[in-house]
Amino acid sequence: MVRIRRKLDSDTLHLPELGHLIGKTVEIIIKEEPGPDITPGTGDWAAAQRAAQSLRETGYDFDAWREQRAYDLAHAQDHQP
Repeated sequence: MVRIRRKLDSDTLHLPELGHLIGKTVEIIIKEEPGPDITPGTGDWAAAQRAAQSLRETGYDFDAWREQRAYDLAHAQDHQP
């Protein structure tokens, strides 16, 4: 099975990923995917960098959060009747 996700910008498709299937009988199903128009690998890295910088400026300590979460999970049953 080959799955290709792509935003259509034409009614003529060029799909080099299917080259190995040329000459074979295949079933082609086109299904519109709901949701926002997000293409993997095209994130707004500048926004991610600004968010990380903002966390650093507030003094947020991810390591401390991770250690506290591990402790909480390890001791979650300590106070159960």
